[in-house]
Amino acid sequence: MTSNIPKNTYPFEEYEAAHQKIFVAPRVPIKRILPPGVSASDFSQAVAEFSNVVGGDQVFIGDGLAHYIDPYDIWEDDEFKRKMPSAAVCPSSTDQIREVLRVANKFSIPLWTFSRGKNLGYGGPAPRINGSVALDLHRMNKIIEVNDEYSYAVVEPGVTWRDLIDYCVANNKKVWPSTPSLSWGSITGNTLDRGTGFGANFNHHQCTAGLEVMLADGDVIRTGQFGVDGSPSAFISKFTYGPSIEGLFLQSNLGVVTKLSIWLTPQPKAFMECTVEIPEFEDLAPLVDALGSMRQSGLIPNCVWFMGVPEILSGMGRRVDFWDGDGAIPTWRVKELQKQHNLAYWLARWGLYGSKRVIQAQFDEIKEVISREIPTATVKGNLFVGENGQLLDNKKIPEQNAVFLTGISSLLSLPTVDWALPRDGTGKAAHGDYAPIIPNSGKLILEWIKASYKHYFDAGLDPLIDFFMHERHSLVVNMFMYDQQNLAHRAAVQQLYRRLHEESKKKSYGMYRAHVNHMDLIAGHNTFNNYAYNRFVEKLKDSVDPNGILSPGKSGIWPKNYRGLREPRDLAKENSSRL
Repeated sequence: MTSNIPKNTYPFEEYEAAHQKIFVAPRVPIKRILPPGVSASDFSQAVAEFSNVVGGDQVFIGDGLAHYIDPYDIWEDDEFKRKMPSAAVCPSSTDQIREVLRVANKFSIPLWTFSRGKNLGYGGPAPRINGSVALDLHRMNKIIEVNDEYSYAVVEPGVTWRDLIDYCVANNKKVWPSTPSLSWGSITGNTLDRGTGFGANFNHHQCTAGLEVMLADGDVIRTGQFGVDGSPSAFISKFTYGPSIEGLFLQSNLGVVTKLSIWLTPQPKAFMECTVEIPEFEDLAPLVDALGSMRQSGLIPNCVWFMGVPEILSGMGRRVDFWDGDGAIPTWRVKELQKQHNLAYWLARWGLYGSKRVIQAQFDEIKEVISREIPTATVKGNLFVGENGQLLDNKKIPEQNAVFLTGISSLLSLPTVDWALPRDGTGKAAHGDYAPIIPNSGKLILEWIKASYKHYFDAGLDPLIDFFMHERHSLVVNMFMYDQQNLAHRAAVQQLYRRLHEESKKKSYGMYRAHVNHMDLIAGHNTFNNYAYNRFVEKLKDSVDPNGILSPGKSGIWPKNYRGLREPRDLAKENSSRL
């Protein structure tokens, strides 16, 4: 075992430097903690056995756990509320995972499973239960297959988006992987937590067709056609005989996913970056209605990403570059900045893929609809075509047009987290969000954003809101950037989260994702029939994981032996200091 901080977690210098910067040793040292109900002697024996399985240099304790806490934790100063593991173990194979699970079952030690720990803003690698052992799968980083005949990949949990993109380029694979905003995260981790990308095949969890999963007892199952030995359809068909069980392992603690397939976009002959800009805040409603109708009809077949001007500004500099007064940037100042930098209030962006003639016809129809419905809108289409009728090389597309949409890796959006830092650069950049699911109704989305703006301004935080339009609904991401070492900022974040949650409960808007601090609270949305959904999944949990070792409390799902640790699902019953 080692108390040294992990090094060389990425083979790319830029990525490793960014990782080390975010996971710098915390200001408040990590206190030694034991798993609940486990004696010091049993824990020491378990750590020794973990070391025998994976090697002593791959079991971390003490100061070596700096990379296994939430780097944005608002409770860093409170040893009771701070989320801390007791140790971390890093297996490199399914056989090693099986042995780790055996040890955890033997000593009744809860594990907290993750792939790369980059679920930042939602707790990162921090566990739901203090004293859990972090089960870090980043060393399982094999790309098992990339098939460009059927456009899919099969990967282990530690494979990042950057890894897959580089592999496709190096091996001349005629596919474009989807990517989230940051390419350093795990494909498996992002997909299992229902993360999304921006281009074609952006809805990652809908683009899986075969999982391999290890259960708590070490048994391994494969889902769908992957469960048919030798099936040529293992990764290309969602059809199965009997109940489909892939969904049981999304945002789940029922097993450890060890292999995942994901569909990729065939390299097209042409690509068009499409944008719509509208100058006024209120123009959003008709734009949502127009684009929402075209998303539902299939005229726009891919995700539409909407950004408001505060978020656009966060990509241009820090808050102090635009406003150094107290509170959120005033509306009058935002208007000045729009004029000064020639910015729309709302920007919508998406991609079209295929042949030049089809793309152009799609765009012409889209532009006609938008121009008719929103006369103040500016609609642009930047078309890129492969040379001499060949497939399009995405490296020949300018980065500002290609980023997020064409299967290139990027950390471009990472500096936005610095938004709230003071001019002298002190403090520690942090972010979080609250992300409800709202129908593609201009009225409803504008109502939500107006209500959100009030809560942001009351908390003194800038309303960095974007949203991602699917066929019939949007994921509205209310982001908050803050200085993690500023107590006033941390209090403001608590206030804002509470107000947004009250707003979503009032409107019956569920969430698509939750921070480890709020998993029980968000699970409280599922109120039908006395939380029947949660009760059903917990029956499954008790059956497949009787000792409750796998990520207890994940997504508000508790095994029977830890159920007493469940926090209130109703905000009215919860002490606000717990947020």
